Amino acid sequence: MLNTRHLRAFVTVATLGSVVKSSVELRRAQSAITRAVKELESEVGASLFERRPQGMLLTAFGHALLERAARAFAEMETARQAFADAHPALRALSRAPIFALAMSRQRLLVFIELVEQHHMGAVADTIGISQPAASQALREIESGLGLKLFTRTAGGLQPTALGALLGMHLRRALAEIRAGELEIASLQGALAGRVVLGTLSLGRTRLLPAAIIRLRKQFPHLTVTTVEGSFEHLAMRLRAGDIDFLLGALRDPEHTVGLTREIVTHDELSLVVRTGHPLARRRSIAGADLVSLDWVLPPRGTPTRELLEKTLALRGFDKARVGVETADLAITRGILLGSDMITAVSAHLYHHEIATKALAVLSFALPETRRSIGVLQRAASAPSLAARLLIDQLHAIGQL
Repeated sequence: MLNTRHLRAFVTVATLGSVVKSSVELRRAQSAITRAVKELESEVGASLFERRPQGMLLTAFGHALLERAARAFAEMETARQAFADAHPALRALSRAPIFALAMSRQRLLVFIELVEQHHMGAVADTIGISQPAASQALREIESGLGLKLFTRTAGGLQPTALGALLGMHLRRALAEIRAGELEIASLQGALAGRVVLGTLSLGRTRLLPAAIIRLRKQFPHLTVTTVEGSFEHLAMRLRAGDIDFLLGALRDPEHTVGLTREIVTHDELSLVVRTGHPLARRRSIAGADLVSLDWVLPPRGTPTRELLEKTLALRGFDKARVGVETADLAITRGILLGSDMITAVSAHLYHHEIATKALAVLSFALPETRRSIGVLQRAASAPSLAARLLIDQLHAIGQL
């Protein structure tokens, strides 16, 4: 894991092409600049520069790291500008070490975790350090800024508005650096690392598992971590840089501002019942047949529920008689298998049960419910190589 304190020296040498010029720019000894670059090369296990008489020229490894480091520093500059706008008279902000990532990665992680967990003891346990060391990391960051970033409450240490903003930009910056490390590893022919993605229900059952299996066959050293939750929660974590991308049903554009969209496949709702249901063998089903049934559906306001109710209204049918409201697929499956209730769902979510004839899809098409399944990413970032490889596999599976 590379030391973030060396990144400013690396970026300056890469930009100016000279240790001497970088020494003047950063007001540090040439030996300190040289040592920082060498230590960084040792940490990533690759030469970042070609040393030539005409200057320091980036290698392919150096170019990969420079792109990510530049994005990381852009995040921190955005944070610095927000602090400067809020406290224009505070001179310490222009030279605060945190905006240059000029402190250990461990100290940065302490701050990020404290924004999330609110308790110094819990943060210390998470990172594996003593509580006094975690407290010292926070004091160092606040001292460098000349500002308090947390307030003590009954619920623990709560970040101020600027503290929360700094935590978000720090998470994004470290995510870029992790992506740079992974890309260097891939250039060395040993693609390893981790992809973290948020998953909504659609795509989680068939699409994603198949894509992961394909990816791991090609790159067995890659680890895939999934994060489940509501769209709002996952979108927040995506914007914060905690996850690489989000997979699921694509929301309307007004809900995805600042995010890019890639359509992977399309889907539409199916009406699903147990195989022995009275309607399961009928080739023709009327609207009246559906209205008389009891339904198990997700709560009001969810995309599936809204799509179904809108479709029924367009066709002039009465509202579905909902007996059970749940978004849990296991609960829905159990109710369907043990009763004559009906649900509207993507058939992919129950493809195993349908394939084994435990559940059946009724002969009643709902083309009005067609929706796009795809990937959301932060517009201001670029996916890591590993994330891009998984997205490519999702596209391939989506075309089958």
